[in-house]
Amino acid sequence: MSNAPSRLPRWIRTALTLVSVMLVLILLCVGLAESWTTLLSHGRCHDKPSACRSNAVGLVLGCSKYVSRGRSNYFYTSRMQAAADLWHSGKVRGIIVSGDNRAMNYNEPRDMKNSLIQLGVPADRIVCDFAGICTYDSVARANQIFGANQLIIVSQEGHAERAVAIARHLDIEAEGLNAEDSALNRRAKLRAWLRERGARVSMLYDFITNRTPHHLGNPEPLPF
Repeated sequence: MSNAPSRLPRWIRTALTLVSVMLVLILLCVGLAESWTTLLSHGRCHDKPSACRSNAVGLVLGCSKYVSRGRSNYFYTSRMQAAADLWHSGKVRGIIVSGDNRAMNYNEPRDMKNSLIQLGVPADRIVCDFAGICTYDSVARANQIFGANQLIIVSQEGHAERAVAIARHLDIEAEGLNAEDSALNRRAKLRAWLRERGARVSMLYDFITNRTPHHLGNPEPLPF
């Protein structure tokens, strides 16, 4: 007759308990972030410009123009085409391109403005926000610095939903325009989905702490 298995050492049981508690907390945060995003953005993100409000200001959220080895970033090209379509639809009176400007050779707003000009958007209808280092800051600065109080936010669907949720939390009227993402393969879609889940938890932290953008300055009224 074999002996009964010995109990796990106390330190292992403690570690397993801590891991379990952490997993539960993470799942709760993810669930709360998902629920809050859905509540605030439901019915406000559209696949076509024709479904969007009129006389708003477009806000295009930044991303890198290229991926590794100089290859074009599909997220970027799709986002620029959606923003250009929004302009040509007549739904917006101008566009803010907001993104990171971390180095001389990395300037998302400059790249976006140049791309939109190539797609037929007038240069004098595009304003660059060089301090949009994250989605929360881009949305908050569009209102606090540039004075836009009605936004149509352009990005891929999940990102647009989160940005609209941020805007509404900040008492900014906002809708989203979903840029195309059908050309992404399953792996790319999974990576984007996982990254978005983490970003939504970070958004929840911003809501709880009621933080201000990293960079604020004097108001810069829009010229349109």
